[in-house]
Amino acid sequence: MENSSLLDKLKQSSIFKAIAAYAAVSFVIIQVGSLVSDSFGLNQEFMQNLIWIFLVGFPFLAVVAWASSSRFSTSKVIGMFLLVLITGYGSGSYIWVNNFVLPELKQELEKDDYVGAWDKVNQLNSFAPFFYNSSSLDQEISADISLSIEDPDVAVSWKPYATEKEYEWRYLGTSPVAKARLPLGVVNLKLEKEGFQTRYLIEQNPSFIFDNTPFPKIWPIPPIQMYPEDSIPEGMVPVDGGRFIPALTGEGVVDYNLSTFYIDKYEVTNKQYQEFVDAKGYELFQYWTDMEFILDGESLSWEQAREYMVDATGKYGPANWELGFFKDGEGDYPVTGISWYEAQAYARFKGNILPPMFHWAKAAFPMTEVISPISPVMLKRSNFSNKAIERVGANSIGAHGTYDMVGNVREWSWNIFGGRGLTLGGAFSDPQYMATVPSPSPRFVRSDLIGFRTIRLLNPRDMNPFGHPISRPTPPPPEYYKPLSDDEFKIYSRNFEVGYRALNPKIIYVDESHPTWIKEKIQIEVGYDNEKMDILIFRPKQTFNKLESVMLYPGANYFRTPPEIDEVNPGEYGLDFIIKSGRALIWPAYKGSMNRVSDINIAFPQTPDQFRQFRELLSFWTVDTSRTIDYLESRDDIDSDNIFYMGMSYGALLTPHVLFFENRFKAAIFYVGGVNPSTPPMADGINLLPRFTTPVLMLNGEQDYLIPQTLPKMFYQQIGTKEEDKRLVFYQSGHWPLPRNQMITETLDWIEKYSTN
Repeated sequence: MENSSLLDKLKQSSIFKAIAAYAAVSFVIIQVGSLVSDSFGLNQEFMQNLIWIFLVGFPFLAVVAWASSSRFSTSKVIGMFLLVLITGYGSGSYIWVNNFVLPELKQELEKDDYVGAWDKVNQLNSFAPFFYNSSSLDQEISADISLSIEDPDVAVSWKPYATEKEYEWRYLGTSPVAKARLPLGVVNLKLEKEGFQTRYLIEQNPSFIFDNTPFPKIWPIPPIQMYPEDSIPEGMVPVDGGRFIPALTGEGVVDYNLSTFYIDKYEVTNKQYQEFVDAKGYELFQYWTDMEFILDGESLSWEQAREYMVDATGKYGPANWELGFFKDGEGDYPVTGISWYEAQAYARFKGNILPPMFHWAKAAFPMTEVISPISPVMLKRSNFSNKAIERVGANSIGAHGTYDMVGNVREWSWNIFGGRGLTLGGAFSDPQYMATVPSPSPRFVRSDLIGFRTIRLLNPRDMNPFGHPISRPTPPPPEYYKPLSDDEFKIYSRNFEVGYRALNPKIIYVDESHPTWIKEKIQIEVGYDNEKMDILIFRPKQTFNKLESVMLYPGANYFRTPPEIDEVNPGEYGLDFIIKSGRALIWPAYKGSMNRVSDINIAFPQTPDQFRQFRELLSFWTVDTSRTIDYLESRDDIDSDNIFYMGMSYGALLTPHVLFFENRFKAAIFYVGGVNPSTPPMADGINLLPRFTTPVLMLNGEQDYLIPQTLPKMFYQQIGTKEEDKRLVFYQSGHWPLPRNQMITETLDWIEKYSTN
């Protein structure tokens, strides 16, 4: 009876009635919200937050009901409280969104920080979806990522790659994970399953596979594999097989189908190589069988070859060791100072081989990346343009859980080109440009820039057809080139006519923070498509006269995956000597380069339609060049009578087209350029070469993998420049870098030869 009486009293209590009514109203609102959440774009987090808001409201409602029970009815109490709750939520959300979230979101978007922006949008959707329509923005900063994992019940987590902030792993779901929405850019993936090796993968979102290949259809990507814990050799990671196009500069659009293999997680270290030395690896012939020892064109015996494989004290070991031991404190650093033959012998010692270039490329680049080079975001985490090697594992770049695949040290590969061993990935002192450029080196060279890692094939037959020799394309026959007649040239030239346009120059900034030079960023109107072009000018701090200037046409990376324009540094290419010599370096953001990159297929055409568009791009470059010179002529500190052209690689292959129509350059310098056999005459301008009369210096590498000697020789022979005004030099080097001292001397001598000062 007492319990019944208490219950009756509670039912009669205004506080109880208010709470009961509040609970009912809250339940109805939550249920309705759940039913319409998809239609109104309300995510699960918002519904959870809504539940918490109502739960937090219970004690406050009880206090309000108790305080006002004598004056107001239950319905009025509920109504007033809900009004206060809604008003408080609305006003608080409005202030929070407009004063805190949106300003931060704007900052993230200005920095192209898609992860930060994505987090802010998720906050808006979770707490205040009615105060900001984020659906269109979400399409710009995120994309669906598709994952196919062969094994079930694999826990998948992700976090952003290479951001300024450190993020924790975020749970994505359990396989099969068909599709999830993640921010744009490169992401780390972690795949975990009990009894299986945890896999760390890197993926590009969205994958380049959909927008950078001329193929109308692409083959399916095989499902990601999981491997039992004890099945992977120690220190190695698996690389799933499948078809792909090597993302190596100069390889063209040819796909390969590789079987699954294992690759060293890190570059081979001094400590690991010490095991080979201590095991008498240099003295056991079993590790050196079937090797053809060639030095300067002469064949050596094994005994003779070993005489070139000693350290600084004459003991067997890397060139930079002493008494058969590595230096103190360098055990975890990549072993260097070893020849191609020594790297091969060590690989055999471990039961492995050196990676063929195609296996190396498969391991280095994102899983679904088909033909595009490494993301600039990933390159930022690599050891390039630096003064020293770093410990292994200091930089992450590999798509399959490897480290330092590019940067730090170049890596010997299995393959041979022109009798030399191919190195891949670039070294710490190289520009980022070298990340995708194979570089041949004499097989006996023992450089501090070259290390290696090994791979293990699951079946020896998987090596075919990836054997030693690599060849390069040969130029087309002479009849391929047909010089244009005067009438034909007159018609062709109309595509490149440049009329007067107002430049309306604007100084964006002047940066004097560098000890050697002043960096200016100028913006001008180019006169087509209402576009504006930024021009970077690097000039010496100490000047007394008008400055001669060198206008740079950079390599392919500035037309494909360039750094931020404000981060461009002449030192990356080693071109700071231009400024130190008392001249200005002019670096325009040509159409399709730097902050004007759009469709990379146009700058790297493969189809007839793309070639037609590329010819239009050539006309834009001509306009950009002329506008830049027009601007330089307007400056009092620039000697407009002494402007020189400098092209590097891509800029020495294709952009020289502008020299057919712009005669204000005093002379030209081409680094590692020539004719381009992969580009038809209608887009290359090769048929115009007899009309090329600019004095030109050509500096090339004898063992250039990308530009074999026949290509610069053909360019040199075809141009109409007088013999005394052209010079072709070959160095004992690959594509890049060229021998610095000789390059500087030749370049400055050439400029001084044609300067009017």
